[in-house]
Parts: sequence; C-alpha cells; structure tokens
Amino acid sequence: MSRETGAPTEKLYWQDPHATAFEAEVVEVTTSEDRPAVVLARTLFYPEGGGQLGDTGVLEIAGARLAVRDTLVDEAGRILHLVEAEGVSGIGPGALARGEIDPARRRDHMAQHTAQHALSRALADVASAATVSSRLGASTCTIDVVRGAIPDAELGRAEDLVDALVRSDVVVRALYPSPEELASLPLRKQPSVREGVRVIDIDGFDLTPCGGTHCTRTGQIGQVRIVATERYKGMLRITFHAGRRALLDARARHEALAAAAATLTCGALEVPSAVGKLRAELKVLRGRLESARFELADRVAAGLLATMPRGSAEPLVLPVLRAEDDLPALRALAGKLAEGGAQIVALVAGVDPETGELLLVAQRGASAPFDCGAFVLAESKARGGRGGGRPERAEGRFPKGTPVEALAGAARSRLPA
Repeated sequence: MSRETGAPTEKLYWQDPHATAFEAEVVEVTTSEDRPAVVLARTLFYPEGGGQLGDTGVLEIAGARLAVRDTLVDEAGRILHLVEAEGVSGIGPGALARGEIDPARRRDHMAQHTAQHALSRALADVASAATVSSRLGASTCTIDVVRGAIPDAELGRAEDLVDALVRSDVVVRALYPSPEELASLPLRKQPSVREGVRVIDIDGFDLTPCGGTHCTRTGQIGQVRIVATERYKGMLRITFHAGRRALLDARARHEALAAAAATLTCGALEVPSAVGKLRAELKVLRGRLESARFELADRVAAGLLATMPRGSAEPLVLPVLRAEDDLPALRALAGKLAEGGAQIVALVAGVDPETGELLLVAQRGASAPFDCGAFVLAESKARGGRGGGRPERAEGRFPKGTPVEALAGAARSRLPA
C-alpha cells in the first residue's frame, strides 16, 4: 500500500530504538539545503531535533548505495534523508529502500539522551536546579539550569544519584498517555501540546515529554560524569559525558595526569601538592627576578644617562636596543631613563623571540614636550604594526627588521623646533 506524498513518516525508531536495519517504500526524492533528500514511508533514521543530532547511515535503492549524511524533519512530519547526489537519478516513488543506521552513533545518542533526562532530574532534586535547555552534541553534551552556581558537593550528589539509577538497571519506557492521563503525571517539564504526547518514563524516577531515542534500561547508559561548569546568560551550563564518551574522557584525563606525574617525578595523586610546591617556588623566583630586573635597569640607565649632555634644556630622544630583554625589562629601563632625565624621550626596544617583531616602550621625562601615545599609534599604523598608550608612556609592536633609529628619527621630527 503506497503512502501519500504529504503524509508524516512512520517512526520505526519509536518502536525499537535498538533496531538498525529496515525496509521501506520510497515516497519522494526532493531537495533540502540544496542537497538531494529521500523521503520514505517509514524509517529507523532519527531526524535532528529536541537537542539531539540526527542519525547517519546508508540507503540501498535500485542498486545504488547512498550515504545518509544527515536526517531532518519538515513541517509536515516527513523525515528527509539527506544523501549525496551520485546515484539519486532514476530513483522514484514506489522503489524499495533498504536502510541501515550507524549503530555506534545510535547507541551513543541513546546513552547521552537518557543520561540527560536522569541528570536533569537529579539536579532538580539535589540542587533545585531546573533544566531550561539541553544540547546533545557530537562530542559534548550540555544542560543549562536556572542556578548561577552549584557547589561541587551538590554536583557530586547528583552524579551519585544517577550512578545508583544506572547500577539498578531499571526499565525505561515510552508512554503515550491520553490528555487526561497526561494531566495526572508528575512531569519534570510540561509539553507544548496536549494531544499525541510521548513521555519517557525512567521507572518513575523521571517522566519527561520527549521524541528522542532512548535506552530501554538504565544499565545501557553506562557511566555519567559531569566534566565542566560555566556561567552562561545568567544560568549555569553543565557539560557531561555518558557511556563510552565518559570512558574516553576519563582515560584522556588519566593519561594527562600520568604524564604530569612523570614530569614531576611523583605519584598521580601527589600532582596537586607537587604543583603547589612549584608555584610557591616560582613566586619566590619571580620576586628575585623582579629585583634583579630593576637592579639591571638602574645600572644600564645610569650608564646611558652618564653620556647625556648635562644641564640641557632641549628635549632629547634616546633610542636603546636591548634585543635579549623581555617586555618587563624594557618597561623597567624606560622608566628609569625617564626618571633620570626630565627632557628625555626614551625609546627602549627589544625583539620578540617567537615572532621577531620589534617591541617598543616609549616613555618621556617629566618635562619633555612629547606625546608617546600619539607617536606609537601613528608609527604603528604607518609601518604595519600595532600599539598605542598614554601621552607619558606607550607600547607598540613593529614588523621584523624595523630599525630603532628610524623610529628615533620619526620621534625627533615630532619635537618642537
């Protein structure tokens, strides 16, 4: 019996989410998103929607093997199987299609989606954090909740609650209640319609209207782990992994921790204390470096200032190239030179070891009639660099090979005659 072209596609994935192969009649070959799309009378391919990605797989029709790259649903409820253009010509209504979905992708999506329902319920019960929206991506899944922050202890209790549910291996069912039955159910969220609503029931723990694919028992979910939280639009975004994703994430984190432990020559559980010790030592060393930096700046500045004309009332541009110095050292030296000469305009430059760019710190003495910010901004624009700052001090980056003397000449031209 042929299906009408405009009729909704029969959802075989609701009947058996574990099935991977099926046969169906072709209803129409059309286009969607400028790509060929095959419409079947029925399908196991879940279309993208409700925060869940669509299925992928293959269709074999009239001897052609078509890769299904994405699956969408139109306003009429027809499921569109987006395929490659090769092999579509010659296929028409009435042809028999044999389809097979990607089983690993389906199992992954089922685990993530069922885990999201369970975790959303656990967060609501443990942390009074109602779910506003969720997204089940190809690599990460997120839940947005109405709280701005949740203590780690509460997140841990929510994980424990879901873990207990998984280990109990209870039944997950799809209900199709009448409007009267729907009104009596303790739903976690209310549906937008009252007729034809499908409800996922995790053994009474969570009942939520949903059209997605789900596990049939909680044991199929596997481990569920919260891996990150962040503030998002006044809410809290919680990132989680379930099933094999949780295993791969835990393995990657273990490998990273083991590598850190090997570098620090300590046990994996000793890494936090070893890092704390290193940070304390680094703080001490930074303090010593800062003292040495200022001592060096004092000495270099004293040597340079000793060569300057004494008692001069005229402004003087002093270019200095310190190719091996880092930016903090350049800043320290520029500051010392400006302190030591009221009429000096110090142009202290270095070289970025990674890019080869010329780093410039321009700082004027207390009486020098010079706008450092305007100078650096103008020169950086003219020479393809970037920078700016205040009249008394500015910084810039200039292309590799920019001569300091050329910048000094440009600075001198800005001094009053």
